Amino acid sequence: MTIEEIRARLVGLSCSLTPHLRGLLGELSWDERIGSVTFDPAAGTERITLEFISDGLNLAAKTEFEEFVTSEMRSRYPDVAKWIIYMRRKNPQPATAQQRPQSGATAAPSAGARPASKLAGTRKAIDGVKSIIAVASGKGGVGKSTVSVNLAVSLANQGYRVGLLDADIYGPSIPMMLGIESEPSVNERNKIVPPERDGIKVMSFGFFAGEDSAVIWRGPMIMKALQQFFYDVDWGELDYLVIDLPPGTGDAQLTLVQSLPVDGAVIVTTPQNVALLDAVKGIVMFQKTELPVLGIVENMSTYHCPACGSESHVFGQGGADAVSAKYSIPVLGYVPLNGQIREAGDSGNPLSMVSGHPVRVRFAEIASKVTERLQQLRQQNLSGLPNVSGAPQKISPLVAARSE
Repeated sequence: MTIEEIRARLVGLSCSLTPHLRGLLGELSWDERIGSVTFDPAAGTERITLEFISDGLNLAAKTEFEEFVTSEMRSRYPDVAKWIIYMRRKNPQPATAQQRPQSGATAAPSAGARPASKLAGTRKAIDGVKSIIAVASGKGGVGKSTVSVNLAVSLANQGYRVGLLDADIYGPSIPMMLGIESEPSVNERNKIVPPERDGIKVMSFGFFAGEDSAVIWRGPMIMKALQQFFYDVDWGELDYLVIDLPPGTGDAQLTLVQSLPVDGAVIVTTPQNVALLDAVKGIVMFQKTELPVLGIVENMSTYHCPACGSESHVFGQGGADAVSAKYSIPVLGYVPLNGQIREAGDSGNPLSMVSGHPVRVRFAEIASKVTERLQQLRQQNLSGLPNVSGAPQKISPLVAARSE
């Protein structure tokens, strides 16, 4: 089995396209949509990645083409354990509607725009990065890193150029969750070159600290390390840089909002009151630092019993919806409590990489809502409309979050 043979087989699938699928192709022909074919060096031909051009395809069309290709290739090559379909744009759309100022430069405010943040003058952009999304949680153990990884993969599946920064200095887990064992290198400009997984550039303190070592650092050292990850890494050209923050509202979060022009934050919580109480604190922190909150992801929302088929709300019900209503922040999605998600994270193969998997579809919807929400906020900034990310309110978070 060779790459040339597989590519020829892909081209030949043109004859198997149904009239419906042909109608979804749009302006690009089937041959024009076929990109590269690669083998994962660690897995050999047991895991093969197929790249497709996604220009002009919506989420439903991408899903249909992925299912079609996966089914056809599995029937032709039954010995291949895993087919990974990677969608990318041939001509990526800009991730920002506004031109971000270069380092040290000051952009003139647009007519009708809201006053700039007091911190705007101190924030320095990362060269080549168009949009920055922070993923945060008020407390640990709610699946924030799982959401970060699958959000990054889903954005990459939709054709964007994506980077993922593991800013959790004390508990870096992203390398394991993506199955990355290679170490960063240094280029001729003394910049750190991040390892990649399926086109996603990844940087984590986990690459520099052993699994059995503990990081015992005070605030200034954390701030310096994060500054290096922001500016001493060669991120290249990215549409989105997803930053997985440590839990809480401490030094790492303050370093982020004071250093970078972050476009928005995603808050991860579970339905239980204890988690929602801390999630509200995270929302208030971002509001005080004038960073838009894009929305809430409710993880471990429901549990579907594989034995009896019943669905139960193990950690409660309606909490994220209550917080959403109080703070005028949308719920981006609900992720089930699923043993496969845990297994995928432990094995380094997130479910967003598995074609047709329900969890992949769920995170694809979340990623689409994130990009739509960013565009919404940009339009409001340009038109001078009030910020819809919510204003701090003097309410009891525990009462607000409790489902009656």
